[in-house]
Amino acid sequence: MATPFLDIRDLRVDFPTDDGVVHAVNGMDLTLERGDTIGIVGESGSGKTVTSQTLMGLLKETSARVTGQILFEGTDLVPLTENEMRPYRGRKIGMIFQDPLSAMHPFYTVGTQIAEAYRVHNRVSAKAARAQAIDMLARVGIPDPVSRYDSYPHEFSGGMRQRAMIAMALICEPELLIADEPTTALDVTVQAQILDLISSLQQETGSAVVYVTHDLGVVAEVCQRVIVMYGGQCVEQADMEDAFLRTAHPYTKGLLASMPSMADEAGRLTPIPGFPPSLLDLPQGCLFADRCPVAHLVPGNRCRTERPALHGAGSHRSRCHLSESLGTSEPITLEAAR
Repeated sequence: MATPFLDIRDLRVDFPTDDGVVHAVNGMDLTLERGDTIGIVGESGSGKTVTSQTLMGLLKETSARVTGQILFEGTDLVPLTENEMRPYRGRKIGMIFQDPLSAMHPFYTVGTQIAEAYRVHNRVSAKAARAQAIDMLARVGIPDPVSRYDSYPHEFSGGMRQRAMIAMALICEPELLIADEPTTALDVTVQAQILDLISSLQQETGSAVVYVTHDLGVVAEVCQRVIVMYGGQCVEQADMEDAFLRTAHPYTKGLLASMPSMADEAGRLTPIPGFPPSLLDLPQGCLFADRCPVAHLVPGNRCRTERPALHGAGSHRSRCHLSESLGTSEPITLEAAR
């Protein structure tokens, strides 16, 4: 079999603290091919951003303990040192950060920072890098890019800063782009423009894109596949149609039910009861058991005592005891379970 473009195997990330060890990522698996677009969704604290930071190598030289494998074009990125990781970061793997105002240095102009990102990986003159940066600012829709090159981050609007961050992430045409909440705090019109921009640039460069978000609407619009994270684990992975129409995991079902619906004139939302588990003290069994509406259907109290594995065949898999307890090798939709 051909080697996957990106293959994450049993990724685990722990942070030692004074109160104990925070298990931020607990056995994450992900496979991605060139040109794919995948979404990673879940509540705050589910491990989405930590997964993306680990993939970028941003936790190296920190107190974080990272185990497992991140095979990028066959090379495991986990054991690489900071110096060994630098040729990958920016050139091979780019990232759009959640808050561009914090990600950009306030003392340097936007154009200077984009040009510097280009010069790190390309032996070109400052003049050539400036021309490349101006061209990239124009490609992402910044008006009057020549004069805007000399503007500081605080002089840009939220939408323009996000566009500048995209320009910085894409100027070296990385093979993999990670977009961490790329439309957070932007109005609906700008959100649509940003998503269209990323999609069009992806088609130009042929890069793979990973969207890290809590917004299922964004995932439904631009992604081919979705991975749902809870408590640092992938609890369901599926193609978009299966994820929305044949939902297998109770948590995914809860996320979908909590979205506002145009069909509900009263505008009622159905929240998921309870709270996520503490990453300092994870339960022995299923991480979602305390909030699950169908845990009682699984015999033997297994949801409380046994951690489920990803179950299923093909592209649709679910981390739930329900399918096995009903005697099938395929994920069971909640409606079928009832």
